[in-house]
Amino acid sequence: MKNISKLLVGILFSALVMAPSYAGEMAVTGGATATYTTNGDDASSGKNIGISNELDFTASGELDNGYTWKYQVQLDGTSTANDDTRLEIGTDMGTIGLYVSEGGMSAELAHGVGALGVGFDYASPSSFVHSYDVDGYSNIQYHTPADLLPFGIGVKLGFVPNMNATGMLSAKADSGLPATQAEGRDLTMAQVSAAPIDGLSIKGSIAETSSEGGDANGDDGISANLGAKYTMGQFSVGYTEGGYQAATGAAANDETIYYENKFYGVQFDVNDNLSVSYNNDESEKNTRAAVAVAASAGTKTIVAMEQESIQLAYTIGGATLGIADVEVDNADYTAGKTESQTVISLAISF
Repeated sequence: MKNISKLLVGILFSALVMAPSYAGEMAVTGGATATYTTNGDDASSGKNIGISNELDFTASGELDNGYTWKYQVQLDGTSTANDDTRLEIGTDMGTIGLYVSEGGMSAELAHGVGALGVGFDYASPSSFVHSYDVDGYSNIQYHTPADLLPFGIGVKLGFVPNMNATGMLSAKADSGLPATQAEGRDLTMAQVSAAPIDGLSIKGSIAETSSEGGDANGDDGISANLGAKYTMGQFSVGYTEGGYQAATGAAANDETIYYENKFYGVQFDVNDNLSVSYNNDESEKNTRAAVAVAASAGTKTIVAMEQESIQLAYTIGGATLGIADVEVDNADYTAGKTESQTVISLAISF
């Protein structure tokens, strides 16, 4: 996958050889979500009120040669920094872009089924590890045009030149990359999606790290996911299965950790306003102890974490009232630990 990075850089610089652009347009969109959360069992107990928000500034236009361009910056939470940013150039042969914590290549667990959001990606008192993801870093991507290939096939390629453990390039919490292993590695990712028949969509991705110029003795990490979603009338069902092999450190006898994951969801749209869904997320952590670890050298341990969530969403105009109830067994990959969480939310978009 190393050749992908060279290809992306070449495409980018070719696209940047352009004529002056016409005057562009500016749009402002955003949203805010107020939540009331209660935690139980072994989770941090208590009740919390919070408000999250996103404000997107998007500028777009067309160049003299027919290419299009788009620049977008997002402000969220209490931050005034442009932590989610993209600059894209669109051509007849696809889109090439530079992104900061963006890009559209995130793995869609359960392939996007969820009244409010997909399983633990929407609400969870625990931390899941599922895959490497270029969208968590500063990256470069290429996307094929929507109508280039048959059966709705689309291809996305992404490259992260340095998975630095500090600053803007830090790994997001759900990427599963330990900070001590981030220095000196790059990340390459490929994703293919298709819509072969009405109602059916399929998506698969693979990502791999490389330690060139960094930790020569450590093993590179790899992850892969394959999912599908089928919608028939008011019903939707989605399923994703994948694996994640963590990169190891410098020591030749460093412990090995890998995860085997399964996610599925079912959603029923009662009418145009009301939806209800069920999600089940399973993540099995496999750890083989380092050779240097005393008597247990080479010993393998397995902990399977499972989360179930029920969501209900009622939408009227630009507002959505939601409730999500979550139960987790072996939370945080700790055997016997249980957690629960209930989230009541009001989201407004504009």
